[in-house]
Amino acid sequence: MPHEIKESPETIELTVSAPTREELFREALAGVLEAACGAPLQEGAYEGQVVPVQAAGDDDDTLLAGLVDDTLRAVGAEPGSLQTPRWLVFDEKRVAATLPLHSPKLPARSLEIASVAVACGEDGWTARLELFPVLPA
Repeated sequence: MPHEIKESPETIELTVSAPTREELFREALAGVLEAACGAPLQEGAYEGQVVPVQAAGDDDDTLLAGLVDDTLRAVGAEPGSLQTPRWLVFDEKRVAATLPLHSPKLPARSLEIASVAVACGEDGWTARLELFPVLPA
């Protein structure tokens, strides 16, 4: 299983594994979108619109945290439901992705990042993300 979500009342823990860095980031965003919607992503009507998200940083922990943060911002701001990125690119100290926008907009909860840890080993890439729900003010 590329990603696993464990929820408690206080936090959401997302663990991700993938053979490559690009697949790790793509699968992490898929898990974050699933966690925000509370269920696996469902296809809707796609009219060719995409939402760009990006991040900058000195290491993969910072890059993934920034990309997830921008994605969570877009979940609440966009008029439809976001899907797993079709396009993802890495540059020196930057990462960018485009998330397809589908309609209708599914209900989503507001989440924030508590921590991100990315590692690369002989068996591929892994990441552990901890998110927490943002309570309405």
